[in-house]
Amino acid sequence: MNRMLKWCGTAVLAIAGAWVGIATAQNGITPSEILICAYQPMTGNETSYFRMGKGADAWFKSVNDAGGINGRKVNFVMVDDKYEPARTTTIVKRFVERDNCFAIVAALGSAPTAAVVDYIVAEKVPLVGPGTGAAKILEYQSKYVFPLYPSYKTEGAQLVRFVKEVFNAKTVAVLYQNDPSGKTEMDGINSVLDKYGVKLVSEQGYQPKELDVSAQVVAMKNANPDAIICACAPEPAAKFLTERKKLGWKVPVVNVFFGKSPKVPELAGKDTVDGVYFTTIFRDFDSPAPQIQQAKALLKKYYPEEDPDPIHLWGFASAQVFTEAMKRMGKDNITRDRFVETMEGIKGWKESVVPEITINSGNAPDHFLVKDMSYVVYKDGKFQDFTPPWSK
Repeated sequence: MNRMLKWCGTAVLAIAGAWVGIATAQNGITPSEILICAYQPMTGNETSYFRMGKGADAWFKSVNDAGGINGRKVNFVMVDDKYEPARTTTIVKRFVERDNCFAIVAALGSAPTAAVVDYIVAEKVPLVGPGTGAAKILEYQSKYVFPLYPSYKTEGAQLVRFVKEVFNAKTVAVLYQNDPSGKTEMDGINSVLDKYGVKLVSEQGYQPKELDVSAQVVAMKNANPDAIICACAPEPAAKFLTERKKLGWKVPVVNVFFGKSPKVPELAGKDTVDGVYFTTIFRDFDSPAPQIQQAKALLKKYYPEEDPDPIHLWGFASAQVFTEAMKRMGKDNITRDRFVETMEGIKGWKESVVPEITINSGNAPDHFLVKDMSYVVYKDGKFQDFTPPWSK
């Protein structure tokens, strides 16, 4: 087999779906190692999200440098799936059937995860903190699934309330990613339009690989909405805002949290993004919280070329709660089912980038690592906290 490898400290970054150097063990545990895996969009059009993998990897590097977890080093293996579900399916089967990884931690993507979650659960492999808000994963009736953040459906519903109460909008247009994440956002939006008295006048989708959304922007402008909900990743969000500026269109915009990234003003320009609102699930890197400052320092140490981004924190959160559960398990009798039980025993834990984590017993809906959502506005060259009327 043709092997093309790029080594990155703890993680093995494998291009074209091939990799080596993975220890074979029962459920990924040897006397000296814990094998965990993740699929990440290292190449392709969704590479902004690879920051999640880098955040997780920075954390695991620091854990290993401090001696590991109860005497075992973490072998964190990330493989490039290009955000293509067909690739993800092949990669995950290799993780499980060939490499026998203990768990899948800090994996990225709604469409990729939706394609493999049935298989992962059938194999009884813990799925910890996947970067997705798609309903299929968040509502999954399995004890092995631990979602990272709230449902895109919940977010979509909250954004309708936002445009109504913050923008005083009676009509709205939506630009969304045509995959499980965007479709779930649309489900949430459509579910509360009547409740808030808002009419959807234009609904425009784009494909995950599509970066030119100019036709969609023109169609939305022609519908003359009072506000825009942009359910977009960073690159398409930047493109939308660039096209909006070219058209001289000053319609107010709120973007979903998975599009909140310094990449947006970097690509579109600070003045183009000024005044745009975003949902968010984590404190920003300028927060004085020691957990955030620790993450910032670790990112600088292990990935000095990276500018701190909220997406890095997705990876930190998933990796940190995994580490905490493994520490609590001790050195012996390390099994996947016992790991799940230990995760469900985490209550009121405050030592991660998430202010507080409580995981209940049950299935995916009881296992959220992050439960609440907040808002920011990009102003004067930075993201600033914004409190909507109903939270005051």
